Amino acid sequence: MDLIASADASADNILDYSVTPACQSYVIGEHVVRIPRCQVLAVANLSNHQPPSFPFPRVPSAPSDLRGGAHAFVGFRDGATGSWDYTVSARAESDDCRAVSFRVYVEQGWAGITGLVFRTGAVFPGYGKLELESYRIVFDAITGFIFSTVTTSRAGKDADSPDVDPDEYALSAARSLAPEGMHLRVRALDRPLPPGRSFRVDLDTGAVIEVRNR
Repeated sequence: MDLIASADASADNILDYSVTPACQSYVIGEHVVRIPRCQVLAVANLSNHQPPSFPFPRVPSAPSDLRGGAHAFVGFRDGATGSWDYTVSARAESDDCRAVSFRVYVEQGWAGITGLVFRTGAVFPGYGKLELESYRIVFDAITGFIFSTVTTSRAGKDADSPDVDPDEYALSAARSLAPEGMHLRVRALDRPLPPGRSFRVDLDTGAVIEVRNR
């Protein structure tokens, strides 16, 4: 078994008192790693979770069922069909894989994960340093709330050429996970937002601004 790639992802859901409701939903952060086609074992480790201070005396609009939980998931893109299989586990295997997805889910606060991809088949692609290909945020067009982020990287020169539009993938993935009632839009950024901090889109200017817990 050989380590061929490693990646990280984070998600931030800090209460934003400047909008109502201050806490709309859980948040998803995703890192997609494209790899040379092979048999793999993928493991996602929840490396950090920092829930916000409790209770929330000034946030009566926060959903009562939203807790400070976090979880890591892995998914695989089939080498033959190109279809995605998203598991509900932090550890899973694929017999034929060309890309691995690491997702972190956080209800409140900030969470970070580290993802590892191991080759378990006969083909030896070698460990590859990740090269950032794209970064997308998906936000609610009504409130500016950033619901999900998707980072796409390539591990190694032998990975297949990109055949999925980053905008379409990010928006489709977010729609499959978002609660009803969100009006989702996608936007490209030059680089990932800093972890451990929370941001939203200012709908008047279109700028991505930092949320400060007041």
